[in-house]
Amino acid sequence: MFGRDLALVAALPAVVAAWLWRGSEWPGLGATWLLAAWLPITVADGLRRLADSRLPRNPFTFIFLAGFFAPGIAFAVTVTAAALAHAAAGAAPWSRLSDGFLPYGLLLSWGEAFLTGLLTAIFVVYEPRWMATFDDARYLGKPKGR
Repeated sequence: MFGRDLALVAALPAVVAAWLWRGSEWPGLGATWLLAAWLPITVADGLRRLADSRLPRNPFTFIFLAGFFAPGIAFAVTVTAAALAHAAAGAAPWSRLSDGFLPYGLLLSWGEAFLTGLLTAIFVVYEPRWMATFDDARYLGKPKGR
């Protein structure tokens, strides 16, 4: 919705709040920001840019690819990376992560994709100017300001 750069900045207060709530060590703040903010935002933006460069530019492809599939895939990548990071750090045994965290986390990616796709469709239809990554002139062939 805001574009990659602003999303990275906007995620920082939420990551700091989660870090403070858990009472983690300082190195955990950077790791949390990388896994919970940078990775999903970068993956979703990269998939949106890939779709934008390879597929026809219309609202349908924007809603389903940038709004539905990209966030769902980014969530799944993030859950997988978090499970691997926890296992590598010795924070939890792989058997526990693969039996509980990983399958349920991947199941949640469907909900993330559905909710984000729904909100993207609503914003594109009713308030497209709120979507920084959606441009009327680009996707609808309308000049800006109309």
